[in-house]
Amino acid sequence: MNNEHYPSINPLYDILLGPIKMAVLEAAFELKIADILEQATELADIARVLDLKTDPAGLGFFLDSMVSMGFVEKSGTQYKNTDFGKHFLCTPSPVYMGGFVKNITAMQYRNLGSIAHIVRNGPPGVAPGQELSSEVKWENAVAHLAGYQRAGAARLAADLVESLPEYATATRLLDLGGGPGIMGMEMVRRHSGLSGVLMDLPGIIRLAGKEVKKEGLESRISFIAGDYNEVDLGEGYDIIWASHNLYYVKEPVAFFRRVKAAMTPSGVFICIHEGLTEERTQPMSVVLPRLSLALEGQDVSFEKGQIATFLGEAGFERVETGSFSLGMGEGELVIARKK
Repeated sequence: MNNEHYPSINPLYDILLGPIKMAVLEAAFELKIADILEQATELADIARVLDLKTDPAGLGFFLDSMVSMGFVEKSGTQYKNTDFGKHFLCTPSPVYMGGFVKNITAMQYRNLGSIAHIVRNGPPGVAPGQELSSEVKWENAVAHLAGYQRAGAARLAADLVESLPEYATATRLLDLGGGPGIMGMEMVRRHSGLSGVLMDLPGIIRLAGKEVKKEGLESRISFIAGDYNEVDLGEGYDIIWASHNLYYVKEPVAFFRRVKAAMTPSGVFICIHEGLTEERTQPMSVVLPRLSLALEGQDVSFEKGQIATFLGEAGFERVETGSFSLGMGEGELVIARKK
């Protein structure tokens, strides 16, 4: 008998569960199970709504798997949505995640079946409109990102900004590259004396305007449409916020000098990005989701301390760093002040 002590096999088991979980989630979206459970709870009734052409046993096994994942609750032959399922899997919900998941998996999964081929033969071409710098790509993602931000990221971001000493007396905020603008709107909503400026590419601003109108903040949110490398950022900002969107800055030090010039003397710049560590191998929650993009030549991730270094070189006298999560993995928080 071999008495060698081996490491735990538990990580392998966890890995094997991943594709099954994703398959269940995708099927739940495709079948609109959460919508159906809002009107039918008995297994036979659910089967009738789905117009099954076969015995409902398979439906039962599938619903049981949703129960195991916390999407659905079960009692006898009855099934109903959990709070998670009702909010994130029901299509009428303002925080429905179906489109968001589809958009994210399109980026994160598209090269996974070809890893060995890419390693041997080099990166594949990136399809038109799939470049991370493509305005069209992010236009198509704005509505899905709005749901993600509403689902909790905006609250977390606003909690963070509200905790800063500058927030109480701030009157002007820039949401830099803010996409749908939900984060900036939540920061503005909490402070009656604060107005906001949302800056992003023209096509994205057009769609973000609809979100601002939906939230009834037209009188307190204005817009700057353009490439942040080129457009005038404005001036007089007490707070400038940027989250996971500085990947396309062409000349970082010069860019952050422009950011600094746009701030009031007592202003604060806050940003959150991934901050890779251990020779760009950690955290796993960032490295693995971005593998597909990296394999096709779109490795844009920042290393820990990289943004802070640029800010120091741009003349910010006080730069602090820490850890923070907006719900999709740990990121590096950077807070910079002029003096």
